[in-house]
Amino acid sequence: MSSTGWEAARELVRQAGAARPLAVESIPLDRADRRTLAVAVHALVDLPTADVSAMDGWVVAGDGPWRLDGAVAMGAPPARRLQAGTARVVTTGAAVPPGTVAVLRAEHGVPVPEHPDWLRAAAPSPASAPSSAPAPLAGRDIRRRGEELRRGEALIPVGVRMTPPRLALAAAAGHDTLDVLAHPRVQLIVTGDELIAAGRPAPGAVRDAFGPSLPALLERLGAATATRRIPDRLDPFIELLAEARPDVIVTTGGTAGGHGDLLRRAIVAEGGTIDFAGVAMRPGHPVLFARTSAGVPVLGLPGNPLAAFTCLLSFLPPWLDGASGRPIAALDEVRTHDLPATGSHRRLTPFTWVGGRAVASPWTGSAMLRGLADADGLLASPVAPGEPAGLLPLPW
Repeated sequence: MSSTGWEAARELVRQAGAARPLAVESIPLDRADRRTLAVAVHALVDLPTADVSAMDGWVVAGDGPWRLDGAVAMGAPPARRLQAGTARVVTTGAAVPPGTVAVLRAEHGVPVPEHPDWLRAAAPSPASAPSSAPAPLAGRDIRRRGEELRRGEALIPVGVRMTPPRLALAAAAGHDTLDVLAHPRVQLIVTGDELIAAGRPAPGAVRDAFGPSLPALLERLGAATATRRIPDRLDPFIELLAEARPDVIVTTGGTAGGHGDLLRRAIVAEGGTIDFAGVAMRPGHPVLFARTSAGVPVLGLPGNPLAAFTCLLSFLPPWLDGASGRPIAALDEVRTHDLPATGSHRRLTPFTWVGGRAVASPWTGSAMLRGLADADGLLASPVAPGEPAGLLPLPW
């Protein structure tokens, strides 16, 4: 099977995600950070819900001086009408009563010396800027009902990821729960008889770098992961592929097609289909994408660590985009002199920002982890000389 182009492979994986959209669940607002909206958020109330004071001070009606007439209760609905020539103490955010002409800021009002229950505007300072003049112009320092949004207005669209400011907006608009996409369920299968789970590897053995790291990476991508380790034997592989019913299966190793590489053989034996085996990229050329007989997507990562990470970061986000109903996010463009054009064959290189420049790591071998450990992102090599590289972000 010939190599698939990197961009074409990413789009194919996105389409596979779109064919199996994630379930929807309703969760409390305070648990929705970083979750993807499944249903758009609309305002349930006007915001503000009434005309409110934008400053501490007094609500006033008519020309001053004003007779003090109590205080506006914070959190209460608009109170009895404010009569001309009167004022009430008000706190920022409190609903102004009917009849209010303006809010006189606390620093702009003073008591009338001979009448302490009366208020007047402070004389303006000669050095005052025009904008700080104390005279309460009509409408001054009042936030009008619905000034920010109106009931029924669309606030947050489908498909975006919730953030603390978006949670605050949804709460202000009256929401207690949100409908979000369920966490994708990933079955991670770690293979390799040469791998040891703990301690220092003896000559010929290899410490398992995937077991501790890939579940954490998948969690950062929003997935809930279950990990299985299986020996390099065909029958356990076939059995696991036949039984697994997650949203997507991710495997490590066994993708190259050699004598000891079992993934392709296991997929075919189980009755599945291979969408691509080999992508025009380095590192990570042996990456594989397939579907089991039950239609469960399988992303087969190469066994070398840097190759596995570059493939997971290249293809799982597009799958998540598809399953979440989004297009693939466009890559930012980066000018760099350290990354030559590679034609249609994409090279993925860890880089760091140094003085505003993207500097490629010297640790780029498919089995090397040092470059990625300190990287700010991955650069996808330009196709033609003079073109910018693409920036593949890292979820950490």
